[in-house]
Amino acid sequence: MKRNLVLYGFVIVAATSALLFYAMPNASAAPDDQAVLQADRSLTAALGKSDRKSVSELLDSDFAWTGSEGKTSSKSETLQDLARFAADNGGDTGGKALVYTQLGLVYGTHHEARFVRVWVKRPNGWRLFNDLDTPVAAEPRPAAVARTSAEPPGDCDNPCRTLPFKPATAADKAILAEWQKTKVDEWHPDADDWATHIADEFMIINNGSARNKPDRVALAKKEQAEGIGAPGAPIVSMTMHDFGDAAVMITHHVPYQGGKPYYNVRVFVNRDGHWPLVWSQQTTIQSAAPVPAVNAKK
Repeated sequence: MKRNLVLYGFVIVAATSALLFYAMPNASAAPDDQAVLQADRSLTAALGKSDRKSVSELLDSDFAWTGSEGKTSSKSETLQDLARFAADNGGDTGGKALVYTQLGLVYGTHHEARFVRVWVKRPNGWRLFNDLDTPVAAEPRPAAVARTSAEPPGDCDNPCRTLPFKPATAADKAILAEWQKTKVDEWHPDADDWATHIADEFMIINNGSARNKPDRVALAKKEQAEGIGAPGAPIVSMTMHDFGDAAVMITHHVPYQGGKPYYNVRVFVNRDGHWPLVWSQQTTIQSAAPVPAVNAKK
């Protein structure tokens, strides 16, 4: 009995030490939570050793890596540039984790960028599905354009009503219907309704800012009070990926007010039949040519 107590105490100390770097979403860590964190640590260790085989085994077949400059690489391209991928994923600080059964997020900061690594549960274990960096210090996106009775907002056909994507699953249809309501609520500001489609742990990160739900709701209320609103950035391409009660949306946008296009990763979670937005992170594609403002007023 004494031996078991000693062993039990050792396990507690070891587990506590391992989690100092991560903040878990639940008070008690489930096996899947531990597995996601272990997979992330294993990836870091393999990259530190330039172990291409181990890294390859931890990357999903649909893996994509987008660095802070906005360049996106596939799995094969990433493995061919392993040194840069290792440098990009080194020096993590303030890391935290959110796990949703078949999908997990590990996020924090490193080398003046905010990172999010999206892990998905496959039959052979947890695999890294998407790795995205967003610069911490960069030029902010333009603020929304103030509306007046003499100058109504431009139309928000894409993304408010139409999208360059046809959902193939009931989950994707429900997600898009709910997400498009947030776009309408941003176009014609309605802070209270917008908040009903957003998870409590929500984060939105772009090249100019990082806001949680309370911060974003406060901004929405300010815009609503001041009569500020603008159409969302039109989407050029979109893909959806379902993982049980969670889903990932990947989009490329052309800024409504002009500028360089950007890459966006969003995560949604099923909560009692609703699909609130949990995470939205974007990175400007620096190599792309700026586009003019969209003249969509009708």
